[in-house]
Amino acid sequence: MPEPSFETLRQQLRERGYLSRGIEQWFALDPWKSRTFWSELLVVALKAGVLAGTAAGVFLTTVMLLRNRPSAALEGAVLFPLYAITSTILAMFIVMFMALLLKSRPALAIDRPTGLLAIALTSSAIFVAPLIAWWRHFEGTSENQELVLGAALLATTFIIAVVAISAALLSFSIYELRRIPAIHRSSRILPLAVGALAVALIAAVASRGSGPRDAASPLQVVVSQSKTRIALIAVDGLSEELLRARPSLTSAFAKTWPLPRLGGSTAERWATIGTGVQPATHGVHAIEGFRIRSSPNVLQAVSSLDVVLRSAAQAGIITRQPMPPSVRRRDFLWEIAGARGVTATDVNWWTASGQIAGASRSFSQSSIFSASGGDPLRVDALAAARLRDEIRQHQPRLITVYLPALDIILNRGTADRSMQFASSARALEGLEALVRETAASGYSILLVGMPGDSQLGHAVVATMSPMATPQSIYDVTPTICDLLGFPASREMPGKTLGNMRAERIDSYGLRRHDSTATAVTQEYYDSLKSLGYIR
Repeated sequence: MPEPSFETLRQQLRERGYLSRGIEQWFALDPWKSRTFWSELLVVALKAGVLAGTAAGVFLTTVMLLRNRPSAALEGAVLFPLYAITSTILAMFIVMFMALLLKSRPALAIDRPTGLLAIALTSSAIFVAPLIAWWRHFEGTSENQELVLGAALLATTFIIAVVAISAALLSFSIYELRRIPAIHRSSRILPLAVGALAVALIAAVASRGSGPRDAASPLQVVVSQSKTRIALIAVDGLSEELLRARPSLTSAFAKTWPLPRLGGSTAERWATIGTGVQPATHGVHAIEGFRIRSSPNVLQAVSSLDVVLRSAAQAGIITRQPMPPSVRRRDFLWEIAGARGVTATDVNWWTASGQIAGASRSFSQSSIFSASGGDPLRVDALAAARLRDEIRQHQPRLITVYLPALDIILNRGTADRSMQFASSARALEGLEALVRETAASGYSILLVGMPGDSQLGHAVVATMSPMATPQSIYDVTPTICDLLGFPASREMPGKTLGNMRAERIDSYGLRRHDSTATAVTQEYYDSLKSLGYIR
C-alpha cells in the first residue's frame, strides 16, 4: 500500500476534529517566540480538558450525591460545574506539560502508535489518581450502589481521558508515523455519547432525592406507669481506663462495663447514643457541613481532600457551618418522651434544637459553647449549672447532659502534657461533683463515656442500679426507654438491660422540626474553631 501523503493525513485529522488551521506548524515554530504555538496549544489542551474534565465532574458529583442524598437537584447543579471546571483545568495542565515535554525533548518523539498510547495512558493515570485519592478520603464505607456506579464512572473517565489526551498529542507524532494511530481511526462519537449518557445519569441521581423530611404526626404509644427518675450523663473523652483511674468517681456506681467504641465523627457518635439508632438512620455524620446558598440541605459527607468545596466556601459560593438540628432524621430519646407527656430536659447535645416543646425542654449547644469563651472547662461548668437549675426548678423525669471538656483537653487542645493533666483532673472533679449532687436529688444515673478521635481506650457505661451486662453502646437508649415505660423501636439495634421488655414498635417515625430554627450563629462557629472542633 503506498504511503499516504501528508496532505491526506492532515485532511483525515481535520475530518475527525483533531487539527485546527495552525496546529500543523508546531514543529516548525519556536514555542518561546511564536504566539501561534501557544494559542494552538491552549486550544488543543482546552478541547482535551473539556472532555476529560466533564467525565471527571460527573464522577465527583455523582459520588457526592450518593453520599449525601440531598432532597433537591440544586446541589448537583452547583457541584457539577465546580468539579468539571476544576478537572478541566487539571487536564489542560497535564496535556500542556506533556506537549511541551515532547517538544523540548526530541529523543521522546513518538515513532509508534504504541508509544502514543503509552504516553496517553500515563497522562490519564496521572489525571485519575487525584480522583481515586479524593474518593478514598471519605469517612465511613461506601454503599454497594456507590461502589458499582462510582467504579463504572471512574473507568469511563479514564477511557475518555486516554482518547482525549492522545488526540491532543497526535500532532506531535504525525510527522514520524505518516498514519493515524489505530486508537484514532474511528470518530469520537462513542466517547462523546458516553459522556452525554453520564451527564444524564447525574441528573437522574440528583433529581431522585431522599423523600420527605417531616413526619405527618408523632406516633403515639401506650406508656406503662413508671416513677423512676433517670439522669443520662454523657462524657466525651472519658474512657473506661480513665474512669477506673479515679476510684472516688468509680465508687459512686454499682457497676461499670468497658465496651467497644463507636466510629465516626463526634456529632455522629453522640447522635447515635441519643437516638439509639445507627448513623444511616438518624442522618448525623459530621460536625461541620457545606450548604449551598438558598438550599435547605447540608452536605455532611465531604472528602478530606476536597479542595474544590473548601475553595468555593472561601469564595462565598458555598457556606461552611456546624450541623443544624434539621439534619437529624430521628428524635432523641428525651424528645420521644417529652412529646408523649413525660417531662424531660436535655442540655448541650449536638444537633439539639434548643426549644421547649410539649413536656421537653432543650438547651442547645450553640448557646453554651458561645458563652464559654473557648474554655472547655467553662463549657462543662455552664452545662452542669443549667442541669442543676432544671433539677431544682422542674424535677423532670429524664435529664441528660453532654460534657465535652475531657475530649477537648486531651484530643483537640494544644496545651503541654502537664497542663492537660491538670485540666483533665479539674474536669473529672467537676464530673464527680455533678454525679453526686444529681444522685442526691433522687436520680438514678447512667454514665456513658467514649474516648475521643485520637484517644486510646474503651467506651464505658456505668450505672447506679444493677443491670444486665451490656454488649454494645447501643444498649443505652433501649434501656432508658424500658426504665421510662416506653417500648424500644426495631430501628434500635441494642437490647434492654432492665426489665427486658419484649414488645417493640417498628419506629417512632421521622423527626418533626421547625425549619426556621436551623440557623447557626457565627459566634457558635467561632467557638467551635477555638475549641478545636473545626480547623
